Amino acid sequence: MKTIIALILVSGLLSVPITTLSQNLLKIGHVNVNEIMNALPERDSAQLVLEKETKEVESTYEELVVAYNRLFNDYQQGLSTYSELVKKTKEAELMDKQNRLSEFRQNAETTLQRRNAELFQPIYDKIMKAIEKVANENGFTYILDIGGGSVVFSSKESQNLNQQVLKVLKP
Repeated sequence: MKTIIALILVSGLLSVPITTLSQNLLKIGHVNVNEIMNALPERDSAQLVLEKETKEVESTYEELVVAYNRLFNDYQQGLSTYSELVKKTKEAELMDKQNRLSEFRQNAETTLQRRNAELFQPIYDKIMKAIEKVANENGFTYILDIGGGSVVFSSKESQNLNQQVLKVLKP
């Protein structure tokens, strides 16, 4: 019985330093990439470019819609006077305009999404490099992005590294 108690006591004492050692090796911090992104002047410049291009596309789309509506109204007004051939020709023209409107909208959405990625990906990559630099310089094992919605808990011991990352980005 004494040997069993002694073994339990010795194994318990041996496990304490191992647990303490493993806790010291794991260093976790957190950032909010969205907050960091919003604090960078490059983000504002990219946002202005994207907004300008979006307005241009919207303006062109609105012009196309106005032209389509005008064509449709003309068709409606003259419908009773059109011969069958003219009626079919006008309907084909309306269908063609409507298809071009739809195609323009789809192409515009794809183009603006691609442009968004072109403008913001370099900024995001720059932020990731800064986070990596802070992590390596300070010996972090993990850095979590609490702005991405994937972290459900962040303890008081988790260090907020936003300011250190911003310091690296804004020398």
